[in-house]
Amino acid sequence: MTRLIPAMASMSTLTPQALPFLEGTTVDYVENLMGSGFKVDAPPRKLPTAEGPIAERIQQLLDEQINPSLASHGGGATLMDVKDGIAFIEIGGGCQGCAMSQMTLKNGIETLIKENIPEITEVLDVTDHAERRNPYYQA
Repeated sequence: MTRLIPAMASMSTLTPQALPFLEGTTVDYVENLMGSGFKVDAPPRKLPTAEGPIAERIQQLLDEQINPSLASHGGGATLMDVKDGIAFIEIGGGCQGCAMSQMTLKNGIETLIKENIPEITEVLDVTDHAERRNPYYQA
């Protein structure tokens, strides 16, 4: 998987918990006709299945409240892992690649999860938004 990230993008959101997900990733600075930025090559990664009581509560919230709302746009959210108070969520379908996906994640999904499950302090998006299998809702 290759994606171009603008040089102005901030790496300040990189946390120690994200480091295992970056194994095997290479980053190069490139300049071309489309502009300049960082070229990121990351191998496909299968995240571990989330288990335990907190994961079960998050999954129930996804199944009962979050995914029915996302389904109206052809999307959905999947809990990939829970570790150290962080829920790792992958959004797919019509949400994958959508310009509003980060707002949906932070203002919708993360807010609901943190309100209902106080053990969760952060929700991180582990979606490959550049994959483009079904990046937008199609009627």
